[in-house]
Amino acid sequence: MVESKGGEVRAAASLPDFVAIGPTRTGTTWLHGVLYHRACLPDGIKETRFFDMFYSKGFDWYLQYFRACPEGRPRGEVSPTYFRSAEARERIAKDIPSCKIICTLREPVARAYSQYRMLQRQGVVRGSFETQVKSDENLTTASRYGYHLGAWLERFGREQVGVFFYDDLQAHEQQFADAVCRFIGVPRVLLTPETARFLDRNEAAYASRNPLFAYNARRLRFWLQEHHANWASELLERAGLWRFCAGGGEAFPPLEPEVEMRLREYFLPEVEAVEQLTNRDLSAWKPAGRRSEHASARA
Repeated sequence: MVESKGGEVRAAASLPDFVAIGPTRTGTTWLHGVLYHRACLPDGIKETRFFDMFYSKGFDWYLQYFRACPEGRPRGEVSPTYFRSAEARERIAKDIPSCKIICTLREPVARAYSQYRMLQRQGVVRGSFETQVKSDENLTTASRYGYHLGAWLERFGREQVGVFFYDDLQAHEQQFADAVCRFIGVPRVLLTPETARFLDRNEAAYASRNPLFAYNARRLRFWLQEHHANWASELLERAGLWRFCAGGGEAFPPLEPEVEMRLREYFLPEVEAVEQLTNRDLSAWKPAGRRSEHASARA
């Protein structure tokens, strides 16, 4: 049982059966599109941010997102900021200890550069990527894969934490979707070419035309979410306001190979920790010439 802000007791059964914790920029928007066809997800929004940002609002606030869920359909949410939040992890463990945890991992430099582009487009970061990734915890913390994954596994156990890799999503979307659906116990989704075309990976290709406009638009979106005014946010999206504020700038260049190699070295301990936790060969994520012990053992 859990207790709402006003003191009313809610059954734990009304809370999610699974939570996709990310981290950010690892295919979670795509995953949300897949699970939308098989599970009951928050109404009108992808990320509730309840367990890390809006927990003080109470369960009445949170459960409004699931008020239209039909009886018997699995409930869940996709909130990729939870991965790096110790508070979110402890709150989920306390309130819904039996829920399944979906973790999606992407090569950490590519993930961080994707997040950097998104944050730059939103007016949050201004410096170069290499400078920001080593100094801004918004970028660095989410790529501490070994540390955070180890904590989730320790808190929930290996039976409840499913670890999936973005490389597999890129290689075979259907098999990736099937694996996630099996893990959370929902029927498979057949990804036809028409379906897959509308599953957005949500990469930021262009910078914002005006960082101040972009930053204020981001704040407004959070304010609307806090007040359950998602209808207004959707209306502004259809009107093109979010695209106008967060786009229109120059195209982001490809990541320079020298920068990529330096940062792969920087994240190497985290990659090796994930190899140990998952028994997965991640040589492709390492600096050139750095083979995995797992690859060596197979050879």
